[in-house]
Amino acid sequence: MLRNEQFVKKTIGNSIYLLPIGQMIADMVPGIRINSTCAFVWEQLKTDITFNELLECCIKEYAATDEDIPLLEKDIAGLITQLKNRGMLKGSKNIFKCSCSLCSTGAPIPEPLYGGICRDMKTAGAEAAPFHGSFYIGGLQVDMYGKPGYFAEAFESFRVSENSVPSPKKNPVMKSPMHIEVIDTDTIAPDTKDAENCYYDAVTPGLPDSSDYETHRKIIIHHPDLTVLEYTEKYVLFFTVLDGIEELHLKKDGSLAYFYCKSPSETVLDCLFNAIRMAFLIYALHHDRVMLHSCSILFNDKVWAFSAPSGTGKSTHAGLWEKLYGVSQVNGDLNLIGMECGQAYTYGTPWCGSSGVYDTGRRRLGGIILLKRGSENRIATLTKEEKILHVEQRLITSVWDEDGLDRLLKVVTELVSGIYVRRLYCTMDDEAAIVIHDAIEKYEGIKTENTES
Repeated sequence: MLRNEQFVKKTIGNSIYLLPIGQMIADMVPGIRINSTCAFVWEQLKTDITFNELLECCIKEYAATDEDIPLLEKDIAGLITQLKNRGMLKGSKNIFKCSCSLCSTGAPIPEPLYGGICRDMKTAGAEAAPFHGSFYIGGLQVDMYGKPGYFAEAFESFRVSENSVPSPKKNPVMKSPMHIEVIDTDTIAPDTKDAENCYYDAVTPGLPDSSDYETHRKIIIHHPDLTVLEYTEKYVLFFTVLDGIEELHLKKDGSLAYFYCKSPSETVLDCLFNAIRMAFLIYALHHDRVMLHSCSILFNDKVWAFSAPSGTGKSTHAGLWEKLYGVSQVNGDLNLIGMECGQAYTYGTPWCGSSGVYDTGRRRLGGIILLKRGSENRIATLTKEEKILHVEQRLITSVWDEDGLDRLLKVVTELVSGIYVRRLYCTMDDEAAIVIHDAIEKYEGIKTENTES
């Protein structure tokens, strides 16, 4: 028996969890809270082990007597069954088999055709495409290269002149702006597959053996909508549902992205806009910013985000605030949030779902309200552990490895420690907005009193 390494053990608050990364997130496999016994078993499963060997480890760990052993054996067997049923043991879930057209026809996992598979990514400044402009998105500088027709009009709200970009002294993250280059594949030929610098199929004669191959190319995600391959210093992404986007080559910190696209068209324009968001969010996470699926309003000079699964009523609730209190919306669907010097902020981005409502500036974040349909309107307080978990579950992000998960949890933990986070069970009536409005007013008043005293 061996554990599935696409689950990682994390301590949140006073509890221990097994949380998904990579393919398990793509397959929407949930994490679970575990006890100390399961945590011990998980550590033993790091190396291949038989059930009897595992049982012996547990007997020794818990100093089990002869009378205890039958019950312990039953408990461990039940635990292993649960882990297996949840896909948490290697081999218990075929993580690279899905319902996409490739798998249903027996076709192989796609392989890159552009950009040099294992060669180093080019450094910014060696661009082949024309300079499109610098943009200040989410408080981060993004330099875009590509011929006209590739970039959505929404980006223009974030365009800046060279003189207006904040200096590195005032904003240290500006030392490494995100570099995006869009390359028209209709004007270039695919790379020649060269065994000296590319790894395609571990069983192809003349190529490295499987052990060496795995150090250069690893399948992180294979899903009907997306395939992600990992190489030594970059990711290569294939989008099944984004027409005209043939490949994305992305540096692991998101700072350098090459999109290989069909010639500009309205379809390519829309698909590229969404693909750029994915690359940007990886870059943003490395600067401690995450995107919350939420509809937000501006109230008392702060942003208040209403978060819930699609169809729950985020926009409807924000509309009640507009009607009752005359507030304006900040973003209709996706809010980039993060911490600076101990303060929580939202940052303007052009991505806002289908709402068409977005903001370009940086604003203080007052709180996150987690909406849930109910027969009455009431507010539930949450423990810090619950706040972290519930907010983390509402993020739009790409967590492909443990490092990414650690970064995400760090940001969320800091965020919920300094803002108002509550669960609101609500109807679709005016009273729903009134209940949470009054609670926020009270909370803000108490905060002001404490600050002044």
